[in-house]
Order: sequence, then C-alpha cells, then structure tokens
Amino acid sequence: MDLPDEHVRAMWNRRKWSRYVLMYVALVTSAVFYFVGKPPVWQAVLVVTTAVITALLGMRLTFDFTALDRLPFWPSYALLLVLCLGLALLGGGEWTFNSVWASAATGWIGGRWLPARLLAISAAFGTIAWLDDLEPVLVGWLVLVGLMVGFFTRQSRIQSDMFIELQVSRRERARLAVAEERDRIARDLHDLVGHSLSVIAVKTELARRLVTADPQKAEQELADIDTVVRRALSEVRQAVTNYRQPTLAGELASARKAAASAGIDCRVESPDSWSLPASVDGALAWTVREGVTNVLRHSRATRCTITLSLEDSFAAVAIADNGVGPGENGRGNGLAGLAERAQALGGSMDSGPGKDNGFTIRVRVPT
Repeated sequence: MDLPDEHVRAMWNRRKWSRYVLMYVALVTSAVFYFVGKPPVWQAVLVVTTAVITALLGMRLTFDFTALDRLPFWPSYALLLVLCLGLALLGGGEWTFNSVWASAATGWIGGRWLPARLLAISAAFGTIAWLDDLEPVLVGWLVLVGLMVGFFTRQSRIQSDMFIELQVSRRERARLAVAEERDRIARDLHDLVGHSLSVIAVKTELARRLVTADPQKAEQELADIDTVVRRALSEVRQAVTNYRQPTLAGELASARKAAASAGIDCRVESPDSWSLPASVDGALAWTVREGVTNVLRHSRATRCTITLSLEDSFAAVAIADNGVGPGENGRGNGLAGLAERAQALGGSMDSGPGKDNGFTIRVRVPT
C-alpha cells in the first residue's frame, strides 16, 4: 500500500502520543513533587509555564515531520537544552526528570556520538538532582530513563526514515512500471499497425493494377483489404486492453498469405509440431510479424525464408530475404522492439546482411 506524504506524517504524529508516555509521567511526577513543597505563586507560574513550553518544544522536535520542515532544528534543540536545564535550576531537582525531552530530541538527531551525548545529558541532570539531595534511587532512575528514551527515539527515527525511503522507492517503481507499460503498448501498436498497413498498401497497389486487367481478382484483393482492416481494428482494441497475444502458428500462416499477395515466394521451415511457453511463443510470433513487415515494406525481395528451430533449451526464428535490406527507416522502432522483447526473456536478437545479399533477422530465446 502506497500512502501519500500527509498520511505518513499523520500516522507518525499519532504514534508519538503513545511514545510520549515516559515524558508525560516525568512531567506529572515533577509537578506533583514540586507543588507538595508549596512554592510561591510567582515561582509556580514561572516554572509551570517553562515546563509547558519545554514539553511543547520537545514534542515539536520529536516525531513531528512538519516541525522539522518549519523550525530551524539546531537553534530549537539548543533552546530545548537551555529550557530543561533552566527548569531544573529554577524549580528544583524534581524537575530534572523533564530532561527526557532533551534525551528524546538527541536520539532523534542521532549521529556518530549519540551514546556519549545521551550519557552526558543524563549525567548532567543526574548531577543536578544529586546536588539537590534527591534520593540515589531516583537519581539512578533519572539517568536510566534518559538513556532509554534517547535510544528508543533513535529507533523510531530509523523506522520512520526506512518507511519514507520505502515510500519513495515504491513511487519510483510505479513510475518505471507506467513508463515500461507505455513503451510496451507503443511497441505492440507499432507492430500491429505497421504490419497491417504494409499488407493493405501491397494489396491496394495490386488491386489498382488489376482493376482493369482482372476486375474479379481486383475485387478479391479489395475484399482481402477489408478483412485486414477489420482484423487490424480488432487487434488494436485487444492489444490496448492487453487481451491478445499473437501465436507463432497464426503469424506463420499470415506471413505466407501476405508474402504471396506481394508476389514474394515465402517458405516456412519448421518442425511438424511444437509446444512453447506463452511468453516465448509470443516473442517469436512478434518476430515473424515484424520481420515479414520489413520484407514487405522495405526489401523489394522475391524470396523469403522463415526458419523455426528448436534447440535443447532455446527456440529461434530467423527471417531471411534476398532483397536490399530494411534501409534507413527499417532500423527503427521495429527492430528495437524485437531486441527488447528478446532481452526481457534472457535471449538475443541479431540482424544484418544475409547470404543472398539480402537481410536476416534472428531472435533466439530460452525456453
């Protein structure tokens, strides 16, 4: 679950109330012991006001993301230390328990010398309590609580940092997934539309030449164009919703028909039957579609051979022609898309001049 920043901050701000138990206990305990001694009113007002300001500042500097954004931390941290110290000196040793606010802020800061700084703060306030004739047990408890609060706060800071880092990582992964999906859709649409438009262009040119010489044959070619257009529309709709994966057998059959319409002798060399994982079958099917599209569009070839070979743990498809190659425009998105599909499955794509001075595309992927 990916939570917005404001939800993360709200969650941690709610958790701080449970983490402040020791601080609240220290504040109430100090106040009770202080008022038992019946201090003067002016002093009581000054001490209580200072205690409240100390607690509020401590809460703002600890587990509060919004405060860290708005307050200059180090001056505020120094002011907190002064308030804690001044409260102990002004109100008496019982107020040394409020040093837990300074310990919490120190733990939140962290750093290399965290144990030494926590020990120094606890020792300083423990010394004030000792000089003010507090019981040794209370002095020891004061030092122990200060250390515990500091280390617990540090663990909370580490957890919050890890949580925020996880949030950022999830957002980045989501962004990359969206970009990858856009690339996949663009690649699929290129393969689908490019192939269909190439077939339509070939059949349209053939129908134009036959319209006077052989009207019946021209009408058949126009009917084929209508079929290709309808199939292309269906394939585009299905590809956008990620419902359709082309099959190798279907693409081999379509390749023969498309090549025959263009007057290209297309031969398919393949085993009598095969069974491939869906991802492998789809990648090889796209290879046949893109390869034959390039033959129709760019090659000016008269022959084309499609070879399906099944090795021990690999399957490969090669499309070779005797034309002039794909040219400048044929080395763009189509071949790049085939390479991406092959690499995604741990395979490879090779292309280049063939034996008959034509062009060869070969994709090999593990099964």
